[in-house]
Amino acid sequence: MRILLIFLFVFNVVFAQNNYPKDYFRSPLDIPIALAGSFGELRPNHFHSGVDFRTQKKEGFPVYATAEGFISRIKISTGGYGKSIYIDHPNGYTTVYGHLQRCVTPIQQILNSEHYSKKAYEIEIFPKPNEIPVKKGDIIAYSGNTGSSGGPHLHFEVRDTKTENIINPLLFGYDSSFIDTKSPQIIGLLAYPIGDLSNVNGSLNPVFISLSLQNDGTYLASKIVASGKIGFGINSYDISDNNYGKNGVYKLDAYLNGMPYYGYEFDSFSFDETKYINTFIDFPRYKSQKQRFQKLFVGYLYPKSIVKMMKNEGLVNVSSNFTMNYKIVLQDFHGNKSIVNIPISYGILPVTQPKTIKKTPYLLKSLNDNSYAKDDISVFIPANSFYEDFYLNFDVKNNELFFHDDSVAVNDYITITFDVTKIPVSDREKMFIANLNDGRTEYNLTLKKDNLFSIKTKKLEKFFLSKDTIAPKIYKPNFTEGDNLDNLQTLKVSISDDLSGIASYNGYLNGKWILMEYESKLNRLTHNFSDNLFVDGKNEFKIIVNDNLGNSTTFESNFNKIKK
Repeated sequence: MRILLIFLFVFNVVFAQNNYPKDYFRSPLDIPIALAGSFGELRPNHFHSGVDFRTQKKEGFPVYATAEGFISRIKISTGGYGKSIYIDHPNGYTTVYGHLQRCVTPIQQILNSEHYSKKAYEIEIFPKPNEIPVKKGDIIAYSGNTGSSGGPHLHFEVRDTKTENIINPLLFGYDSSFIDTKSPQIIGLLAYPIGDLSNVNGSLNPVFISLSLQNDGTYLASKIVASGKIGFGINSYDISDNNYGKNGVYKLDAYLNGMPYYGYEFDSFSFDETKYINTFIDFPRYKSQKQRFQKLFVGYLYPKSIVKMMKNEGLVNVSSNFTMNYKIVLQDFHGNKSIVNIPISYGILPVTQPKTIKKTPYLLKSLNDNSYAKDDISVFIPANSFYEDFYLNFDVKNNELFFHDDSVAVNDYITITFDVTKIPVSDREKMFIANLNDGRTEYNLTLKKDNLFSIKTKKLEKFFLSKDTIAPKIYKPNFTEGDNLDNLQTLKVSISDDLSGIASYNGYLNGKWILMEYESKLNRLTHNFSDNLFVDGKNEFKIIVNDNLGNSTTFESNFNKIKK
């Protein structure tokens, strides 16, 4: 029966992979394909939901519709994917193109109409089916670096149109677009004693396990002497030919004495699961040392679409009279493998590395609702806001909340409330609940109702009341007053705010609203003269910028320009 179940599991995985059309979609670019980011790659607070195609550190390459369909959504934002296009295809899939520089003229004209209608740069439209049809190979946009991009590239996704689940684009044949003969690389291996009665090599804390390369290309771990429940974590990355980047590993399988024990595979997942990255990895180690160790064991919350196989939550119970071998097989999408063999024997060694747990009066039970209050400050923590139970640091001193630290991963929003009854009403207008982030005061959107200020947050550490009375800055226009701008294609000016952040920005030419694109990474607003809203001769230019507390700055100037 066990053999039948294993066969069915393998058959279903193979069948699922082979069920995707391999030659339906073309490349979205006409340059050699190289990955800057792989599907499922471990990113801060999320799994990467697509693949990133390198664009030779440049912008402006044509981006093509990968198949016939219609544009179903266009979103323009200052963060996230920046300028992005979504195309629905008749075969039931949606392709997504992100961090675009600009759209082609017919699409841009539709967007400009929406920008000017709503008098806003950040917009989102949902064209009706076949309102903007595309054919395979049509140019829809040009590659860029907009949104939260760290450099020029094209973010590309394939989604199931009905469920919106994200699917690995390499399953659709894109793996054949580049060569990969290199196996995943291993940086480090950790063994974790789990529970009060567990011990690994005399330690009650996670232990680094040394690895040695064998003649057959596999790795052999130094022998582990352990007792009780233990788990493993591995730090690894993938590389490919002619690619200098470090990408995520596609697949991992673990075996205990030759039998499947734990496995994950980045074929598909839902957006609801992406936050589970913080329980998929050793989060405290990542926060303290910036090392991403993938845990090969789980708690009660984990990404079920990614973890394909698991026995005993991935934990190995080491008991007397047993010698075990734990094998880890890392594999990239092209089938290149790296193998680690870990011998385990039972033994109770004297504890040389005791575990220190700082107990506090507040043992937080993660499966329950939790409430804490002191003086005029309260915190409400809904059930499942954290991934595990822990002793919480909670205190209020001098009207400041000290609420643990960022070594603990937060799964869902908690509510922090300040009672401001003792603060005069006249002092509250520019006030908000702030937190301390690396020594810098950070703004939080604050709900004000009667005498209560509250925020919903996933942040921890220190919270306090702060004020923002300083208006935003407007500076570095690309012209001086009265200049002739006949040879300029764009109008540019920088804006910034030191505390609560930019809330709105509006530009005007001769009293009429104009579209100004906001590049938040560069703190820059840009107006394209191709919108043709200037007049021959002298033009009056004005910008009004507001921050999140209502502080406002206005910049006024003029320039000369002649239409050609």
